[in-house]
Amino acid sequence: MRFFTLPSMVLVLVLALGCGAGAIAEYPEDRQLTAEQIKEALLGDDFRQKNHARGQLEKLKPAERLSLLKDLLAEGDAPTRMLAVAELSELPSETYTPILGKVAKDDPDPEIRELAFMIISPDEDEEEGEGE
Repeated sequence: MRFFTLPSMVLVLVLALGCGAGAIAEYPEDRQLTAEQIKEALLGDDFRQKNHARGQLEKLKPAERLSLLKDLLAEGDAPTRMLAVAELSELPSETYTPILGKVAKDDPDPEIRELAFMIISPDEDEEEGEGE
């Protein structure tokens, strides 16, 4: 008695290979991405690739990292720009202050402007909270 017909066996084989192909396309966790690959992943829609790319940011040379974050501020959607602002705040203040000053003034999203302002002016934000 046969449980599988030839067409059903072919279908199972195709599905199994298709699942394996998806796993091959993922980034291996230990592989270092280039700055361009990181940028592409952060501008993309795949959450796993974005998460992996964010972890790779700190492995870039400081100049590459800064350039990539500036590109994300210029080209990214609101969540990507928010991530770029948060990542910029990890750099020395003399590096991020002029950049975030511009973001606090010019970004189209009010939440991003507020975050940038809070990072560059933490004392002013605390003073406003004390007066309430």
